[in-house]
Amino acid sequence: MLKKLLLLSCFLPTLAWAEGDALRGKTVAMVRCGPCHHLNTGFIKVGPTLKNIYGKKPTIQGVSFDVWDEAALTAWLINPRAIKANTRMRLPYLSTHDRNDIIAWLKSKQ
Repeated sequence: MLKKLLLLSCFLPTLAWAEGDALRGKTVAMVRCGPCHHLNTGFIKVGPTLKNIYGKKPTIQGVSFDVWDEAALTAWLINPRAIKANTRMRLPYLSTHDRNDIIAWLKSKQ
């Protein structure tokens, strides 16, 4: 029994990390997304606002997602040009950890 608990405890941090940390995601979003996107207002900077984006229909023409959900945001943040070839969005590499945290934060804001 003790061995099972020890083994399980090794995986708990990994499971929590896979879901994302919304508090950390806010900070990452401010640094990585904030220069081009408003995070808490409905105004447009270079890119559209990210306020309440989770669960909403994309406003970008040519994006085939029905809503911005976890799968859509993940695909977009991995490679926006694979989703929309002529997008102006240039996104330097985002680690899986940062991406999951940003998505967790966006999800918490809905």
